[in-house]
Amino acid sequence: MSFKDLLTYEIIPQELPKVIRNCSKCKRLTEFYCSKKFRVNSNQKMVDIWLIYNCTHCEGTWNFPVLSRVHVNKISSERYSQFMNNDQETIWHYAFQFNHLRKLCNEVNTNIRYKLREERLEPNSNNLTIRIYCKYDFGLRIDKLLAEILGISRPNLKKLQLEGMLILNPDINIKKKIIDDLQVTVVGNCKNLIL
Repeated sequence: MSFKDLLTYEIIPQELPKVIRNCSKCKRLTEFYCSKKFRVNSNQKMVDIWLIYNCTHCEGTWNFPVLSRVHVNKISSERYSQFMNNDQETIWHYAFQFNHLRKLCNEVNTNIRYKLREERLEPNSNNLTIRIYCKYDFGLRIDKLLAEILGISRPNLKKLQLEGMLILNPDINIKKKIIDDLQVTVVGNCKNLIL
């Protein structure tokens, strides 16, 4: 494979996931959005950190626990500064912790709008390798994304896989969710598949 056979795609979420949980002010299940702010509380040498969510109806708050009763020496000064300054990358990291959120909420919205940043080079061989980068896990399935990239239907994508013309590295099921640094090779004449 030469460098010119490689396409790279970075999946960039356009929004933070919202959660459904009981609002103490509304007295019912409602949707909460991330305020993009941390709350930091220190009691002597112990620190608690939450990511603040607001109710979409009444602006009531819910604090999503990020760190609980952690000794200040266990947090690097750089990380502590990120919490104190509401560092956006750190906020996005914690807002996409779906496994933790699901334990505390009735539902987590994984239907996130995203855009693809692509580096598209003209292929000069019969094989095409696509490398996919995804910093945040929000449940996007491999087959959905590949169908979008290649401009074909999911059944046709499955057919390519069954015929051995679609190879995933690591070798995972095409219906699984996207993982960071996934490499997909389309074997054979792929020029007609590219949008």
